[in-house]
Amino acid sequence: MAGMDMFSRRYNIQDRIKVGTTTVGLVVKNGVALATDTRVTAGYFIAHRKGKKLFPLADYAAITIAGRVADAQTLIDFLKANMRYYHTSWGRIMPIASAARLAANFMFRSRYFPYYAQLIIAGIDDTGPHMFNVDLYGTLTEEIIISTGSGSPVAYGILESEYREDMDVEDAAKLAFKAVAAAIQRDIGSGDSIDVAYIKVGEKYRELTYEEKKPLYAQFVKTVY
Repeated sequence: MAGMDMFSRRYNIQDRIKVGTTTVGLVVKNGVALATDTRVTAGYFIAHRKGKKLFPLADYAAITIAGRVADAQTLIDFLKANMRYYHTSWGRIMPIASAARLAANFMFRSRYFPYYAQLIIAGIDDTGPHMFNVDLYGTLTEEIIISTGSGSPVAYGILESEYREDMDVEDAAKLAFKAVAAAIQRDIGSGDSIDVAYIKVGEKYRELTYEEKKPLYAQFVKTVY
């Protein structure tokens, strides 16, 4: 019980409240789209304005992170190494479900002193587009739309009202951007700028450039008062 008391003190609800971000993922007919804000917070202090929370795992897979940056970076390196090893050993890409299960098993094994991160793992394999949510205790669920972080309640309001499973992945990327933009305007833990990327069936991971995002900033990031 003493060990659990220490665990409870270390990972209590107030610690969770301090972690702020917004990440979004969508699965559509021809791909997956992901978006995140770039604000990094330490409690109420903005530690960094251009923090990276969206990463490619391979040409066909990507990940978003919410939580403690160092923990998440360790998990990303772990997944990248194992996905490369799988491809080298078997001559084929690791399925998205397998990559997500690997992350979930790793998190579950460390659950008593967890890696404090929540992951969205998405991509396209031989069975089509897939997206999975993995939390710090190793819970694994497959999703079609998802948002994580302190801004997720606002983002879900946009996603659930405008998402269509038959939309093109380019339109899904714009919707993901719009959802994060809405969260930035209402959530103190999210802000500064937005990273957005997508993977289309038959193509590789593609992240939008600043020039490509300019019209989206003009359209969705507005001063309303």
